Amino acid sequence: MIKLQFCFVAKCQKNINVRLHAHDALELVYYIDGIGRSRIDRRQYEIRKNIFTVTPCGVSHDQENITDMASICVGMAGSGLEPLKGAWRDAGGILEQTLQNLIHECKNKYAAYETVCQGLLLEISGLVRRITQENIVSPGRKAIVDKAIEIISKRSGNVSVATLAGQLYVSRDYLRHLFHDYSSQSPLQYILNARLERAKTLLAGGDLSIKETAAQCSFESEYYFSRFFHKFAGITPSQYRNSLCRTPNPAQTAKKAGHKYAK
Repeated sequence: MIKLQFCFVAKCQKNINVRLHAHDALELVYYIDGIGRSRIDRRQYEIRKNIFTVTPCGVSHDQENITDMASICVGMAGSGLEPLKGAWRDAGGILEQTLQNLIHECKNKYAAYETVCQGLLLEISGLVRRITQENIVSPGRKAIVDKAIEIISKRSGNVSVATLAGQLYVSRDYLRHLFHDYSSQSPLQYILNARLERAKTLLAGGDLSIKETAAQCSFESEYYFSRFFHKFAGITPSQYRNSLCRTPNPAQTAKKAGHKYAK
């Protein structure tokens, strides 16, 4: 028989992290909202909606809340899940529904709720075993995301999602799936942000025209570049350049003013 030690919904605020701690029971944490990281026995995992972690009794773990977080926390003894340790993804959300049913039963305590809870705990144990066998969150999958971000950064966003996927020998859909699991942004968002930062750098330099900057950032025309920049920066490229406060070169200022010491 599985013994339920605790069962509750935890809500954590952004940047208010959960310190390193351990429990007297195996803990299953299912994330229903937010983005963060969890370190289990000195190994770090990315966490977000539909990711769940299993932490055996006595194993230290913590939680970094990048955004506001919400999760279902269940402590169990005798579940048969003790050999597991780590994080996995419940793609279909089947485990979440069973956990929500458990929360509902524990809260309302309907007639024979203890028997119903025992059945739900058995179902939870079975689903966890199934999911962990089918979909392990492995370092290799995260390494693909890390490499993709590295390529985007090195090329300043001058790469398409299709080209990026090809270089990493994965499909575009699979790459998007990996970014969903391990990153707070999609590959396209990373690309657009990198291109925006490259554009800001070129505009700040002042050596290129808006049209030349657009070409350097892989835009087909100055028009599309200006629309892109305004959408993501809130101002036009010209307004951004004019807003920068640059200190003029003293020698150039003197020369323009006809100063007698100017060469």
